[in-house]
Amino acid sequence: MSPLADRLEQVGAEAAARADHWEILAVERDDTVVEVGSGVPDLVRSAHETALCLRVHHRGRVGTATTTRLDDVRELVGDAVRNAAHGPPASPDPVAGRNAAPETAGTSAADGGTRSVRLLAERLGALQRPAGLTVHGTVTRTEQAVHRAAPDRRTTTSDRFFHVAALAEGSAVQLPWTGWTRTPELPAALSAWLEAAAGWDGLPAADAPSGDHDVLLAPSAVHTLLTPLVTALNGTAVTAGRSFVAGHLGEPFLHPSIGLRDHPSEPAVPDDEGTGGLAWPGSDDDGVPCAPLTLVERGVPVRAYHSVRTAAACGTAATGHGFRGNALRRTMLKPATPVLNGATLSAGPADAGSFDDLLAGVREGVLVESLMGGHQRAGLSPVVEGRLRLGFLIRDGRVAGILRQRPIALDLREVLGRRFRAVSDRRWAVSRIWSGRLPFVLAGGT
Repeated sequence: MSPLADRLEQVGAEAAARADHWEILAVERDDTVVEVGSGVPDLVRSAHETALCLRVHHRGRVGTATTTRLDDVRELVGDAVRNAAHGPPASPDPVAGRNAAPETAGTSAADGGTRSVRLLAERLGALQRPAGLTVHGTVTRTEQAVHRAAPDRRTTTSDRFFHVAALAEGSAVQLPWTGWTRTPELPAALSAWLEAAAGWDGLPAADAPSGDHDVLLAPSAVHTLLTPLVTALNGTAVTAGRSFVAGHLGEPFLHPSIGLRDHPSEPAVPDDEGTGGLAWPGSDDDGVPCAPLTLVERGVPVRAYHSVRTAAACGTAATGHGFRGNALRRTMLKPATPVLNGATLSAGPADAGSFDDLLAGVREGVLVESLMGGHQRAGLSPVVEGRLRLGFLIRDGRVAGILRQRPIALDLREVLGRRFRAVSDRRWAVSRIWSGRLPFVLAGGT
């Protein structure tokens, strides 16, 4: 029996003696990080973290206690019991341990510890030569085990995966990229994107067209554009009255081709974007089974995503999205809040094409790679306001210049609504907290 498994037995026994019901959520995580500077893998560092959250029912109320120090079982249980005096009423049918979906241990080809993470870092650094850009970044290999325990149930779910955060620098461009992968392989899309951007590094500075023009958004900019909608569909924003869409579910909002769905990728099918095969949690940290959820269907927002707490406040069912931190990186000292797992934006087959096709269809327009400060009013307004961090001028289907930084405002109702034209057929992971994929999006002129 592992030290943590032994500690769970001790906590369970102590809680059973002092409370009417108990539930434990514990996380063990090992991170190995390799830094890449100017194409060369350099510093290697490792970290281990263990944390435990105990939830008890005592005298009809709920109390919780969380710790990263597991040496004093009596103090942990005592804290939870004392907190129950001021906690919310206990449910007669505890969620965790009874309704939770069966969980199985994740499998991975990404074994080998430091050797595998260094191999991926070397492959990241090797992009520097063909791209002609200076490549910096970090590669993190995470091995995470999630333990759940209740009087009638004990489960352990484990997974191993890599997170890549890269920055390719030239004389005038800085291209960031983030993604997830189960194996020590870089997404083919990353290499193709860096090589394309390297060819634009020497282009002259330019201003955006002053008149009517098309807008082509890269996945990072699409993520910024979608943030207000994703936030507005979050149960926390709904309960706080900070959602511009909560009162309009079921009403047309975006182009009828647009869909947004939170769903697992197929573990057996790798993809070029580097997100295929990441483990889909069997249950969230409230113990509610995780299941695919459609947020936007044919341009119509149809459902918000909830934790147990926000669902109760709204009088609806929890959707299995309550996580402490997020499913990829639990932070046990945080409360469980609604977080997406693997949201993906899509469009109908008739409105999808390759990036080259999207670019070739622009007579005059701009390619927006990334924005700065676009998340400040997320949830309150469908309009994203910020500054252009990196963008390019497009003329006659070709990139012709690097845009000067300037203020920019994008209305997602326009870009993904009346002006929407197409999405790319390849999608990238761009979020640091969920593994979903977003495409390039082309919007026509006003």
